[in-house]
Amino acid sequence: MSLLVIGANGFIGQAFVRQRQRGEIYTARRMISGEFVQFDPLTDELQTLNGISAISHALILFAEREPDRCIKDPIGTARVNVELPCRIVDQCFALGITPVLASTELVFDGKSGMYVESALPEPILEYGRQKLATERYLLSSRAEGLILRFPKTVGLQRHDHSLFTTWIDKILQGPKELTCAADQYFSLQLVDDVPAIVRSLAGHGMRGIVHVGDGRRHSRFDLLSQLCSTLKAIDIDTPELKKVSIHDFNLPEPRPLDVSMNSSVLTSLTGIYAEPIEELILRVTKEYCGT
Repeated sequence: MSLLVIGANGFIGQAFVRQRQRGEIYTARRMISGEFVQFDPLTDELQTLNGISAISHALILFAEREPDRCIKDPIGTARVNVELPCRIVDQCFALGITPVLASTELVFDGKSGMYVESALPEPILEYGRQKLATERYLLSSRAEGLILRFPKTVGLQRHDHSLFTTWIDKILQGPKELTCAADQYFSLQLVDDVPAIVRSLAGHGMRGIVHVGDGRRHSRFDLLSQLCSTLKAIDIDTPELKKVSIHDFNLPEPRPLDVSMNSSVLTSLTGIYAEPIEELILRVTKEYCGT
């Protein structure tokens, strides 16, 4: 198994670069450093990449993931989230490469939670509708590929703009109060575990849909509460937490309330289990605060 990561300069792609393996290719639209190969999905063809003949799987990561941008510019973002990934899927099949599409929990409406792979996707966000369109294109293709539905993905790096580090940034600014939605639920995935997951699934020849993540249902408010408790234990002042609804934030589109996903298929295939949330929060606190 040899892997091409398209859009490797993003949050998930950088984890592959940190854990790079010989023979893998990492691309970015613009030349960033010697670790990346310049490749623009809009204009370039996969067949022009040096070493492409040795590639067995192509992980398609590039996307416009900000839901508010998708609803404000559905045509422009659909080009990035639907048209270009489908173009890459076609090129993969033409070259005998298995496409691996990074999709999202937001293909679900959030009415039930703990979704399994066979659950009916009914997105209520434009971003979810775009990703579902790309899923369906791949599933209807003449050859088979792999779709990975990601939950909220978190990191341990300072200022990586993921859930816990963003919260810590805010807390360290010293606010007296933080508001947090108490009615939103989701699963989590540590970004540094993603490369091992993808390589394992590809190595097993997996096709179809797989839910990535820890397979647990987390409350946004409870996670922030646990983080604050951990910070208090190392003498960092934390704000008072105020419970609100996700609908109180006056967002352009209503957010799904519970997009947690069952990931038992993933663990049965890979044998990779997520660490308990308490340990993950402790790790990110130690990494960030140097304790």
